[in-house]
Formats: sequence, C-alpha cells, structure tokens
Amino acid sequence: MTNRNIIIGAVLSGVVILGAVVAVACSSMETPDKIDLTSAHTTAAETTKAPEDETSEAEPQPPQETGITLITGENLSYEIATYTKDTISIQYPVLSNAGSQEAQINQLLKENALSLLKAYDTEGGNTSITVKCQVPTLTKKRATAIYTGTVSVKGAAHPVNLFYTNTVDLSACKDLGLKDFTDPYTMAGYVLSDDVQFEGISGSQLSAVLEERKQMELSYYTQIFEEADFPFDASQTWPSSFCYEKQGEIYFSIPVSHAAGDYAIVKFIPETK
Repeated sequence: MTNRNIIIGAVLSGVVILGAVVAVACSSMETPDKIDLTSAHTTAAETTKAPEDETSEAEPQPPQETGITLITGENLSYEIATYTKDTISIQYPVLSNAGSQEAQINQLLKENALSLLKAYDTEGGNTSITVKCQVPTLTKKRATAIYTGTVSVKGAAHPVNLFYTNTVDLSACKDLGLKDFTDPYTMAGYVLSDDVQFEGISGSQLSAVLEERKQMELSYYTQIFEEADFPFDASQTWPSSFCYEKQGEIYFSIPVSHAAGDYAIVKFIPETK
C-alpha cells in the first residue's frame, strides 16, 4: 500500500498515524498559530485569477505562480510564489541574488514544497490543500522555509493540519535535516526528559501532549528523528518530524493526537549557544 492510501485512510477514519505521517487533524480550515514567527520576513501571496469571461467553467484553471519580493540582508531577496490549481494552493519561496546555483536552489525549494502533491490523491477535485510559507532564515549560507496548512478530503470527518519545513544549504545546493543540527538519539532523550520545552502551547493542551508523551519510548522518537526532513520520496513516505534552526535554537515537530493539538513543536537550546 502506498503512502497516499495510508494518508487518505487515516483521514477518513480520523486516526493520526504516528511515525508515518506528520499530517494531523484540526477542527477548522484555518491553521492554528503554533509558532511565533513574527520576526520572519514573510508576506501573503496574491493569487491571480483569469477573468470569468476568458475561461470556460468546463476548463480547469492552469497552475499559477505569483508573489511579492521582499529584500533581506546580504544582498539576498526572495518572493513568496504560489502554485494554484483547482482547490490546491501551495506557497513556496523563490530566491534572488543567491549565487551561481540560484536556478538549482529555487528548483529544489519548489519541488520540496510541492512534494505534498505526491502524498495525496489530488485528482478529481476531492482534495483541497492550502499551504502557507514563511521564511525565518535567509543568509548567504542557508535558506529555511516553514510550511503550515490544511488538507481536506471530501467525506473526511475533519481537515488534516500540516507542518513541514525545508532548509537548504545554498553553497552546496542540498537539503539539511535534523541530523545536520543535532543528534536524533539525544533529541529523543530530551523530548522524554523533564527539561523539554514546547513552543506555543500551554495549559490543557500542554498537559495533553505531556500525557501522550508518557506512552512513547526512546526508540520511537529516535527513529522518527532519524527519518526527519528532506530529502525523501513523498510518493512512498512522509516524515513524522520536521525541524529548522533559528538564531542557534533548534525547533522540531513531534506527532500528537488531534485532541492534543495535532502536532507539537519542541524547542531545544544547545548549551554551546
């Protein structure tokens, strides 16, 4: 059975599949504000639509890409472009002044952002996807994109809430993952420790996450952190954890139940910071 069938089956049954998919459910189509990214250079993309008299209702809308350019430091800039088709809208960054490998870097960022399309059956108009992109880090060495959004499958009990990230080494034009920033085994122990810090949750939601954490073993978290982040074959699997680094602090997701908030973001501050 492909990952696509597994994901859709999980949506229809309302069950979160831990260790297989980081997609989790929410009660509304809006993505909860789980991460404080107020300092990120980001903007909402504008979607260009053809006038009604130019496009027949029987003809599908072609994918469109639009965006607004934002200037950052170090002579770098980026825009938030948007891929749209029918009921699908996915944002992704497009870099400028990124060096000799700029075209390859932008292709990698776009392919990774749109890899979600390989994980879901998007034909027939039965699946709606909305993904927003933020860029918390952009330097000459590294670009980081954070994706949050929802997937709604016709007939499902509720939408699926998404969180995934992509960090690209601009000099080498390659993906960076959790293993490039820290040790998966160490992070597994940290998640299970009393010192763990969660970002953006408190009260009953935090209590629920901590209660679920008691049911997990060190080997479980170690495995999902070993398999975290790009690169991967989205048609076959989807990681249960994604991470990013910002100003020396490491953030990564763990899958939790819908009742506990769908996913939780762990914050780790290295002692050497």
